[in-house]
Amino acid sequence: MVTIVLVAGLSACTSNGGAPTSATVPSPTASLVEGSPEWAGRFLGDRQRIKDASRVVGRYAQLAIVQRGDRQGDPKLCDAEWAKFTSAQKVMVDREGFDEGCRIPPQ
Repeated sequence: MVTIVLVAGLSACTSNGGAPTSATVPSPTASLVEGSPEWAGRFLGDRQRIKDASRVVGRYAQLAIVQRGDRQGDPKLCDAEWAKFTSAQKVMVDREGFDEGCRIPPQ
């Protein structure tokens, strides 16, 4: 029953383009691996913490890019990593924070 409400809340939020609501908080059984969208979703009530957590998600995406042998900080590759997220995951991650973490220029 709870899952149905959560999915309905996510659908309503993403289809209306509205701000995340308490219905978008991930379920306790969701994977909370650091760097995952679900992990970042724990901070939905705090704008600064969700942005900081989203930077971490972006850094993990950049790590995946580098491990594949692709160029670090390439905006197109970061966009491709973002596109891999489901609609529900995108609600849990601040896009600006994700981009800041993923698009760190090579040093």
